[in-house]
Amino acid sequence: MRNSLKEEIKKLNYDIENRVIVNPNKLTILPLIQNQNIKEKFSEEKLSEILDLSSEDIKKLKFYEMNNFLNDSTKIEEYLSEFTDVIIDNLPQDSDIQSINFLLYELLINIYKHSQFKNAYIQINTTENNQIIELCIIDDGIGIPGSFKEDSIKFEDDCNAIFEALNGKTTDKEKYKLHGRGLNSSARITTLGFEGEMLIASGKGICLINSDGIETCKNRYEIAGTFIILKIPNKKIENIYNYLKYEKINKIQGVEE
Repeated sequence: MRNSLKEEIKKLNYDIENRVIVNPNKLTILPLIQNQNIKEKFSEEKLSEILDLSSEDIKKLKFYEMNNFLNDSTKIEEYLSEFTDVIIDNLPQDSDIQSINFLLYELLINIYKHSQFKNAYIQINTTENNQIIELCIIDDGIGIPGSFKEDSIKFEDDCNAIFEALNGKTTDKEKYKLHGRGLNSSARITTLGFEGEMLIASGKGICLINSDGIETCKNRYEIAGTFIILKIPNKKIENIYNYLKYEKINKIQGVEE
């Protein structure tokens, strides 16, 4: 199932430079975000237009003002529980609903805690015969490097910021009462539990996470916000709690694009 990160990035950049319209049956919508001006906020209409998708194929997250987090944290968690239920309804009936629901909730909580987005969307596709489930979450917030900068957390470059976020470095603040375990547990569930892949792109950094570790790539395009794609086999995890404890994810050889 795995493609090398270098091949993935080359294909993405080719699509961008040649204005290739993304096949709506595929989840590779990174070119859309990379085509955006770094200051520009993308809309649901533009997303649908470029991807040739109906609005029903894309689910939009509800926006909450940052200064309402203290009072609305419980309301946000209730909303996300309902939201993930709607997404789960689109999955094959034999899917590991409990584990995917947990994974979705963790990733969405992470967006609300850190991204400061105005627009955020989620899309789920399944490959032919429902063998692979593809989950994509995009937002137009400040991104992982931007979040680190805002909290004066030192990092070498955008790839390093994503790598550190995957390994537990966080910009959590006490005022955010939303409960989540961070990207580390999400990556471990995806790659070790489901034996799938996870790709995170933010700023000019891209990380591909699989069972071998984290592969990094410095992309030539700067992404406004954060893009996360999961490719997971349609299988059941015997015990999801085996992957919730923090463990460092090692870096493997990266590539330059």
